[in-house]
Amino acid sequence: MKVAIYIRVSTEEQAKEGFSLTTQREYLEEYAKREGHDLYRVYSDDGISGYSERRPALQELLHDAKLRRFDLVIVYKIDRFSRNLKDLLNLVDELSNSGVAFKSATEPFDTSTSAGKLMFQQLGSFAEFERNRLAERVMPGMVKGVQLGNWQGARYSPFGYNYNKAAKVLEVIPEQAPIVKMIFEMAIADKPVRYIREYLTKKGYRNRNGNYFTAKLIRDIIRNPIYTGKLVWNRCHYDKTQKTPKGYRYIKNDSSKVVISLGRHQPLVSDEIFERAQSALAKRRIEHRKRAGDYPLSAVMFCAKCNHKYHGISSIRNHRTNEKSRWYRCAGPQKSFIKCSNKAIKAEDIEPKVSVLLSTLLRSDRLKDSRWKPVTDALREDIQPIDEKERLRLENQLKKLQTKQSKLTDLYLENVLGEDVYHGKMASLRRDEEELKKRLALQEFREIERERSTDYLHRVEDFLAGYQPNKTSLNCYEQKQVLGLLFKNIKIARKDILSFEFFPPFNSLFLEQEKKEKCLKNQKKFAQIRPKYISAHLDVR
Repeated sequence: MKVAIYIRVSTEEQAKEGFSLTTQREYLEEYAKREGHDLYRVYSDDGISGYSERRPALQELLHDAKLRRFDLVIVYKIDRFSRNLKDLLNLVDELSNSGVAFKSATEPFDTSTSAGKLMFQQLGSFAEFERNRLAERVMPGMVKGVQLGNWQGARYSPFGYNYNKAAKVLEVIPEQAPIVKMIFEMAIADKPVRYIREYLTKKGYRNRNGNYFTAKLIRDIIRNPIYTGKLVWNRCHYDKTQKTPKGYRYIKNDSSKVVISLGRHQPLVSDEIFERAQSALAKRRIEHRKRAGDYPLSAVMFCAKCNHKYHGISSIRNHRTNEKSRWYRCAGPQKSFIKCSNKAIKAEDIEPKVSVLLSTLLRSDRLKDSRWKPVTDALREDIQPIDEKERLRLENQLKKLQTKQSKLTDLYLENVLGEDVYHGKMASLRRDEEELKKRLALQEFREIERERSTDYLHRVEDFLAGYQPNKTSLNCYEQKQVLGLLFKNIKIARKDILSFEFFPPFNSLFLEQEKKEKCLKNQKKFAQIRPKYISAHLDVR
């Protein structure tokens, strides 16, 4: 029988006697020889937690198992294979479906019998219990380490530093430190990140992997307080209940859980330079948001499916010329994580259509006439109050729903609920949550739509008082201002205008002007075909 040996150690267990890779390998090779098995290959994962399935050697083992390259997988203990009971059962089931058996050399059991399956599950439960206890022991130690100034970082140390594992301290890399200082100097000189990236690329500077600097890496360097000598730890965590295509969702922790201390490493910039860099970065971000971007329709365009606003985005069309394409995209999926099938629409496709509507209104003779004022005065008496009770009721329902989801997740993690029951109930709760978020967005949309306040009417009066009918072009800011005053909403569906509505009295003015122009168009058309019609009748006679 061909057998595969799987061995693993995590970072915490490498120093423990009896768990080293060499010990596991020698024991299992001797065990396979004693049992009369032929060894196919040894799969080894070094320094990777048993709670993760994303282990290179484990993935190779599963791939080879599907190809039936061996008949049996042997491990030293089942916690070498996985410390999570659910993952352990899934992995063994996956091997079983491929016709490959699984065995622990130090924990004899037979999964072909009911008693053996029970023993296997019990051993898996103890492995998960030990993993949870290990996490409970490790966390206080890591907090204490940060408080003592020891870096408890991730897979890679920050750019500019190298981690001395023996001393548990970050050491400055002489070749990289000047680059870090240069980035901060350019940031406080109000240079944009794009400019810094292009400058570093032209000068031939590379990151630790030998690649050119990216804008993200430069921003991460500027925002990282570690360069001032401080350690900031436990800012975020992975939520194991929210899966993403690449793993789990990365969520910020509450500020009370964040640990800040003075590190033992050498700082590269002063606190003053760091704060100035943060201010410069924030200033540019605010200025970037304030640019009417120039997306004038972002104030009035709404999604017809989920009721969220459309906002402006850009993408590089030509990397050589840095030419960009402008788009409008529904904010629903980004703002509330709801599923909206409305696709983004090119600015060059939608803006001309809105311009046609706006031009029709602006051609109205009554727009510059004072007769519209009595209509506006009548509207002052028709101001409708916003339904705050309905909004609060929906918000309370949403909070209760999210609390139910949290409790359901706790029950699932405590193995009180089965996986099928959990996913079924959670799917139902998430559908209800998505529906509530849509209704809240609709409430917000209606608040904007019912904007008939005195302030709004004053802005309309100011606009009409300074209205210049002979003005042929408006800048982006003026376009956005005019559109916000005239349009209640423009609803988008299937990359086109589904419906639109002006504020009173502009709605009636638009309809009058549209009707008038339609009549004139029909008259011209009739005037063109009338001579032919008369001539045809004369010829018949």
